[in-house]
Amino acid sequence: MEEPRPYQLPPQVFISFNGDELRDNFIKYVVWGLTDERVNVFIDREEASRRDIRNLSTQMEDSKFAVVIFSKRYTESEMCLNELQKIHEHEQQGNLLVIPVFYDVSTNDVKNLDGEFGNHFKEMRDRYRHDPLKILNWEESLSSIAERTGLISEEHGMGLGLVKAIVSVVMSELADSSERRNITKGQVIVLASAMLFLFSLFLARLFCTDMKVYKAVKCLLGFPVLVGVLHQFYCL
Repeated sequence: MEEPRPYQLPPQVFISFNGDELRDNFIKYVVWGLTDERVNVFIDREEASRRDIRNLSTQMEDSKFAVVIFSKRYTESEMCLNELQKIHEHEQQGNLLVIPVFYDVSTNDVKNLDGEFGNHFKEMRDRYRHDPLKILNWEESLSSIAERTGLISEEHGMGLGLVKAIVSVVMSELADSSERRNITKGQVIVLASAMLFLFSLFLARLFCTDMKVYKAVKCLLGFPVLVGVLHQFYCL
């Protein structure tokens, strides 16, 4: 009987990169830096020929952020380009925040498909010239994600400085994401109810000349708001 697999937390960060180029050096240090900060990271450890885009898409859906590390050989990998297309789709659906990293390439190399980065893409374009839709999707994904504000090795170097910058940006984005989630639907309802309560008191004061009636109306309106506020404090 097969033993049950241990429960694993869903990844917070999905990293897209060319494994043949970066897996055994730069990526290793990025993963160490993020896990030291208790960030749950997903990287695909399979060789390109054995990678399953459906499984990778599931990991993207579970993640909050995608770090895309553009390098000179990124576009020589069909799997990297397929990953990028999926990342772009999830980003457009509002399910993923993308952080581009330009490792030993310039932003113009990626945007304009120049240099060695562009040469590898032209080879892929020739290889798949009979599938123009695939090429179009790859080009659109590259162009769109390259427009995002990212981290550039020209500014941070290609070693520890860039690793620290990636960790810093991810931690900042995770903190911002946590703050946004702190405003729950229940809190929004309570705030809206409180505003409605104050507005209703204003109207009641205008139209109620009898002070006893006014006090009764105030109690009736205020009770559900009070219950909601106490409930929110209890749930904190």
